[in-house]
Amino acid sequence: MNFLVSFWGLLVERVDFWEVWRGLVPHETVEKVVHVVSQINSAGYEVPLRVLVRIFARETGADTSALGSEYVERVKSLMKPRRCVGDFITQLKKRGKVAVLSNTPCRCFVKEFLTEAGLEVDMVLTSDVLLRRKPHKSVFKYALAKLGSRPHETVYFGDGEEDLGALAAGLFTVMVGYDGGHMSLPSLCEAVEWVSRQWPQI
Repeated sequence: MNFLVSFWGLLVERVDFWEVWRGLVPHETVEKVVHVVSQINSAGYEVPLRVLVRIFARETGADTSALGSEYVERVKSLMKPRRCVGDFITQLKKRGKVAVLSNTPCRCFVKEFLTEAGLEVDMVLTSDVLLRRKPHKSVFKYALAKLGSRPHETVYFGDGEEDLGALAAGLFTVMVGYDGGHMSLPSLCEAVEWVSRQWPQI
């Protein structure tokens, strides 16, 4: 069996990206950008962090590199791992290939978290690289192809409405802390127990 897992909300607590921007640039500037980006996101497309940094730097006269670095550091300081995240990834890895599939403005957040937590996955697939966002079915289909797995060979773990797109891709979908999918579990710790029961180690 192989596994696709979400990131924000499942492995780490969600961060309000726009609130971080409001701490760096004038609120009125952020609100103008939020309106446009929200429309783009709603259409299923991502606006990468590198683009947002250039926009805000142009609007405020800030140095692009310094602004981007400060934003990344502030987001990283707010990233709090979910309980049992280490056990969760470890148990999945014992049973198959694991890929993180995330809607995120920067792949750097996922990679940095995994490195600092000492966790290994087979691949990281993020919307800032794909330029498409969950719940679009093509995102899940692409992830399956990269993982070299078919829908009936793969379990998807998610935690929010966007993750329900996995259903349309034919994936067995487990929601953690969120109703929906084929089944729901209250927390990541319960997900670890479920995985252990479902695929006991021989």
